[in-house]
Amino acid sequence: MSDPQDLNDELAILKAALAVSRQIDLPPAAAAFVGAASEQAGGAQALLYLFDGEADVFRLTAATLEGGDPRREGIGTLDFAGLRATGAAVPVLAAPPAALKAIGGSTILAAPLLEAERLFGFLILADPKTPFAERDLDHAGRLVAEMLPGLLNARQVEAFRELVIKDDQTECFNRRHFDRCLSEEIYRAQRYAQALAMVFLDLDNLKEVNARYGHAVGSRTVREVARRLVMGIRGSDRAFRYGGDEFCLVLPATDLQGAIDLCERLRHAIASQPFVADSTTHVAVTASFGIAAYPDHARTSLGLIKCADEAMQRAKREGKDAVRVAPAAVPEGGARAAGGRR
Repeated sequence: MSDPQDLNDELAILKAALAVSRQIDLPPAAAAFVGAASEQAGGAQALLYLFDGEADVFRLTAATLEGGDPRREGIGTLDFAGLRATGAAVPVLAAPPAALKAIGGSTILAAPLLEAERLFGFLILADPKTPFAERDLDHAGRLVAEMLPGLLNARQVEAFRELVIKDDQTECFNRRHFDRCLSEEIYRAQRYAQALAMVFLDLDNLKEVNARYGHAVGSRTVREVARRLVMGIRGSDRAFRYGGDEFCLVLPATDLQGAIDLCERLRHAIASQPFVADSTTHVAVTASFGIAAYPDHARTSLGLIKCADEAMQRAKREGKDAVRVAPAAVPEGGARAAGGRR
């Protein structure tokens, strides 16, 4: 006869897998994934990290830690070099990376997530009070195997949506996705009392580039600017092509000084090295940046856009190739439509 406890375990695992598979979008699927893992591990903290190939790091995608928990500080991205070096394909007990020691004590349970034998993430279970046992490894392995198809399906849906929300000429997201993303990040900043910054930037002399070298070179220049922007921001940040040669950045968990420092680095990255249009044409461009922060300058999407846009216009008036911060809060009216101002 089957052990009643084993039957109960299997039923709980199948129930957890169903909860994940019911979610089409990645964030709720990831939340269901860590929630079920934590419950099955007796309340241990659960963290889901997915691999970012461009940055070669694993990014925290979901966790049972509350958003305002100070233990979340410094664990947003990890390289898991030690775990990756083992090449383990099944859950293991391991010493945690330094950033996770405040959560898991001396030992964590790490379950690698594989797709076609390729590592794409880790489920981390951490409990500083109760050590894990061999039975926990077996249980975690069965749980992950059952929940994984639902998570992979949500990742695939996310990948398809990326094709819809990306700008068709640059590596940035498009204007339609910008409106949704900014609204969502304002809600998240309000809920968790976190900082949020938004940047409006415009190329200073693209009209001259188009006039001198032609629009084909101008288009290549815009694409290269977009590439430098994307390479210069974190994985949690978002770069958007607002229209023409205008771009917006949405910077979660970033205060005003952090946004200023980032914009200065990006301004230098654009201005310091000419763009190679072809073997004989090197194009020099600069950009003007305007910054607005939530809740310092505005508390709505339209308000932040208006404030950042006005700061960018001031940078242009005061000589271009500069970073400016929005003044004190202003009445929140409508933002201007997309369209370059030179």
